[in-house]
Amino acid sequence: MVKALVISDSHGRNDGMREVIKREKPFDVLIHSGDVDEALENILGPTDFQIRSVRGNCDYISLPYELIFKLGGRNVLLLHGHTMGGRSIHPGIDMNSLVYYARSKGCDMLIYGHTHIPDYTVLEDGFIIINPGSITLPRQSDRQKTYGVLEVDDQKVSYELRTVAF
Repeated sequence: MVKALVISDSHGRNDGMREVIKREKPFDVLIHSGDVDEALENILGPTDFQIRSVRGNCDYISLPYELIFKLGGRNVLLLHGHTMGGRSIHPGIDMNSLVYYARSKGCDMLIYGHTHIPDYTVLEDGFIIINPGSITLPRQSDRQKTYGVLEVDDQKVSYELRTVAF
């Protein structure tokens, strides 16, 4: 079983991210889907977990726009989402295009950010879509600051959206 902490759109407000990391330890990998403002390695220093992070539309640091990696038995596409056109989910994000793109890369899980609105969807064929929302600037109606805890093995995926109050 692999445990991942999934964060997005922290926008340089790092105290909250540090608090969540402290609260959720131990975990295997920190996944940040963009708009972090600074390399996580600089923010956190040495860690006992892996870091997977991509560049968002507000980032001006040297990070890739997308990453593909294994997480348990899943192939994950991680991206911010702002480079995909359309209006289905949020101005600038077309969910059909995102899913199609992830599948074309051989992935069966998509983790994205940008909207600041949490989403967890499992499609009929088992394809998984995750957006942890924003840990600092939420846009959903309840304005809860959110992040996700994802556990994956070869057979099973569990995901829990959690809230913070800082």
